[in-house]
Amino acid sequence: MPFHRFPLLFVVCTCVLACNAAEPAQTAPATTMTEPTKQIDWQGHRGCRGLMPENTIPAFLRALSYPGVRTLELDVVISADDRVIVSHEPWMSPEICQTKEGEELAEGEENRISLRSLTAAEIATYDCGQRPHPRFPQQAKRPAEKPTLLAVFAAVDRYCVQNNRPSPRYNIELKYEEKLEPAFVPDRETFVELVLRDLSAWGKPELVTLQCFDPPTLVVIRDKAPDIQLAYLDEFPGDLKAKMDAIGFVPPIYSPYEIHTDAKIMAEARALDMQVVPWTVNTVERMQAMLDLGVDGIITDYPDLIKSVVY
Repeated sequence: MPFHRFPLLFVVCTCVLACNAAEPAQTAPATTMTEPTKQIDWQGHRGCRGLMPENTIPAFLRALSYPGVRTLELDVVISADDRVIVSHEPWMSPEICQTKEGEELAEGEENRISLRSLTAAEIATYDCGQRPHPRFPQQAKRPAEKPTLLAVFAAVDRYCVQNNRPSPRYNIELKYEEKLEPAFVPDRETFVELVLRDLSAWGKPELVTLQCFDPPTLVVIRDKAPDIQLAYLDEFPGDLKAKMDAIGFVPPIYSPYEIHTDAKIMAEARALDMQVVPWTVNTVERMQAMLDLGVDGIITDYPDLIKSVVY
């Protein structure tokens, strides 16, 4: 969070210097600035979904323009040619996507266009940035496509070099559901292997957290890449220890739905030595409430609100 105390600091220092001029034998006391009590892992949800088309390169770069954002949160699926694609759904959503010519996509489950049935090049022929979003009226509209994970890494790396910004972390959700095999997603092992392949090709896996609602997927990741940080996503919090016992290990991060996040949930997570990073927190009031509970991070569609929160 930026600090705006330099005018005060100037006055304090001026007074100290004046006193020193009158009494040379005295030493001016050190002046310190108040820091936040803890570093909060502010995460831009799907980049900054409230402000830019979700899960697109423009959204990720926009999120990085806000002081405080430490992590980019995103979702991945797998294309027909085994490329890792950044997308929340493993199909072409008619809510946010259309053809490049502006034609709307048919709605209904029977009309879903599976991304697993399209190559990365074919997926890129759809526009997912210009349709008005009914739930996010502030979202700026512009042509945008569903990028590959490697394309996002490359674009963010360039942005950080050009803007002298530290590289962010990435919180990547594997959008796996067993019921979606094989039409929309590959099996767990293949899904995980393809994501790990891209992380290896990029070369910075230490900057990555992998998250999933599906506990067996977390087990596969842990077995294949024990050094990768994991997060357990939970839409219906409760009985956390029993859930971790069922998984067979305790991931370092617990990510509950924010509307269920309360002191009881915090106590359950702390008893297991888990960090707590709720999703998706979209008002200053709820952000403040989460911080008052002592959460370690916050996932939000509106990283522009961070500056308004006291922590």
